[in-house]
Amino acid sequence: MKFTPELEFPGGRVKPLHYDDIDALYELYQHPEIPGQRPLQDKEHLNRMVDYSVQMAATQRGIMWAIEINGEIKGMVSGFDWQPSQLRIMMRVDGLPTLTIREREKALSVCIDFLVNKYHIRNFGYQWIAGQNEDITAMLTGMGFEHTATLSDAWRIGERTFANVAQYHFISSKDKPVPKRLGDGHDDDYSPGQNLNGTSVKGGE
Repeated sequence: MKFTPELEFPGGRVKPLHYDDIDALYELYQHPEIPGQRPLQDKEHLNRMVDYSVQMAATQRGIMWAIEINGEIKGMVSGFDWQPSQLRIMMRVDGLPTLTIREREKALSVCIDFLVNKYHIRNFGYQWIAGQNEDITAMLTGMGFEHTATLSDAWRIGERTFANVAQYHFISSKDKPVPKRLGDGHDDDYSPGQNLNGTSVKGGE
């Protein structure tokens, strides 16, 4: 079963990570965006990351997509610290210098839409580290994220140096799913439970 689907947006798509993407992902991690990060040295880490991406999506602990523009991988969207019981997840986008803010926004938006519709996630977080491209903060507010807190010296960028972390949140306005009774077979909705009467869970047939 594919837990991380391909999703298209105008001008590109996001897709699950694959072993064929290792070289492109390695190039991506030669240009770390977050202050304090160093270029990746060992490609073997990426093989493990591809494996983990499948396991994490299957168990709803996280999810990763490669951002592909005109057949070229230019970035990655990640969801981590996924808390299904609280309908909450933290998002992140890493990109090559050639990934535009508009492309970043479209990729992040299509992933958020999927998580809202598929998993009913309502609370999306995003952390901006002081020193990153400030255009990202304008992108987030334009998407409906709100700057809710600043964590002082919360990100280590050196041996004795730290950077502030700006915390952004987006709350989906889509209604929460309404739980149905076990075996409820109403025509207008699905029941999440087993139908004990032996009839269909939709339509009562």
